[in-house]
Amino acid sequence: MKYLINCFILCTALIFTACSQNYENVEVNDLKEINEIKDLKNLSQDPTSYTKNLPVLNDKLQMQLDSKFNEMFFKPWDLKTMSYTKEEASWGNMYASKTMYGENHKVISKAWYDEQRANSNFEKYDTNKRYAITTNNSNLRVFPTKNSMFYNPKQAGEGFPFDYNQNSSLKINTPLYVSHFSADKAWVFVESNFAIGWVRIKDIAFIDEVLRNKFKSGTYFVAVDDNFPIYKNGVFVEYIKMGTIFPLRKNKFVTINKHANLQGYLSYVKIDKQYIAKKPLKFNTMNINKISSSIVNEPYGWGGVMGHRDCSAFTKDFFAPFGIYLKRNSFGQTQRGKYLSLKDLSDDEKKKQIIQKAIPFLTLIYLKGHIMLYIGQKEGEPLVFHNVWGVKTLQNNGEDGRFIIGRAVITTLEPGRELPNFVREKNILAKVEGMVIVNK
Repeated sequence: MKYLINCFILCTALIFTACSQNYENVEVNDLKEINEIKDLKNLSQDPTSYTKNLPVLNDKLQMQLDSKFNEMFFKPWDLKTMSYTKEEASWGNMYASKTMYGENHKVISKAWYDEQRANSNFEKYDTNKRYAITTNNSNLRVFPTKNSMFYNPKQAGEGFPFDYNQNSSLKINTPLYVSHFSADKAWVFVESNFAIGWVRIKDIAFIDEVLRNKFKSGTYFVAVDDNFPIYKNGVFVEYIKMGTIFPLRKNKFVTINKHANLQGYLSYVKIDKQYIAKKPLKFNTMNINKISSSIVNEPYGWGGVMGHRDCSAFTKDFFAPFGIYLKRNSFGQTQRGKYLSLKDLSDDEKKKQIIQKAIPFLTLIYLKGHIMLYIGQKEGEPLVFHNVWGVKTLQNNGEDGRFIIGRAVITTLEPGRELPNFVREKNILAKVEGMVIVNK
């Protein structure tokens, strides 16, 4: 399916994590004494430890990839109609038939869903047909509300941060196609280059053809650091996420501001050269070190909750500075390059194939609901860099549990295998289905 939630629902059930002392003989009841898994103690968490003798992308190939990136990034401004049917766009209504919980851990009422459906105003679907852009970092919501939806918070892998009303996050300067307004006119339903959903009206500006053409300068810079502030005339504008795109026009970096009627106009900001670089950034050891070091240890953020990344946002933003476009969900990212299936292999065979054929920092390792960046091997163990929630475990009562890590880390494909309640048949390696070399 097109929409991100399918990846996210799968992602909840399949993500892993954590590391520290010798736990071979630890009782399940003593797990509360364990703070980290072994991988995080035994493996350097400095990504620069793994970047020696890396491949360099061919300049011509990288420019071709970057051209495709720009085409995909600006795709919403080429639309004449939504790419999704009304039925596809309103898929979130399915939650009305499920038992969902609000922020207060109380079951969400039917009246709440009725209110959301009415405010969604899908009778007006694809009638606005205007173009817009984000004027600050924002979120794509399933329903036009800031309220959250959770499955049973008492279950492992549910509750915060797994807000099912969160479809994805949006960076400042993201082009949008506008379908229609919510009934209260506080939200607009939009299509971005990677997903659809509701955005707060205060987070966008409408732009006409003249402004679109000015914004599409043809020369683009990209943020190569994470969470740094930008200012306009000394006034704070936004914290910038790595991978944010800035057109260069008249030797100035472009953002969009807006009038009271939401009509946009060009605005320019200064950005220190240590935070930004011309796209595509050369794929070499120095730049890989810079990008990797900017996102290691970042907290896990389901769908961009709290402005943090999940597994697929992590890989998407890692490659963006290099001009390599990835889709937003894990399965979509397997369609990027040359895919090699590992599904029917034994665990040892999987590891051998990965070490033999994967290219460090250019290969993604995939299992349903989760995706990781292969960065090399140590003593015959493939190593991956990924943003991950927790290791799946088994509680004393036989129910699923999680050993939480909740951040971007470097691990083997069997993180937490030393834990006494580790579920071997449900670990990452056992569920790996394939790998994709993204430069093919």
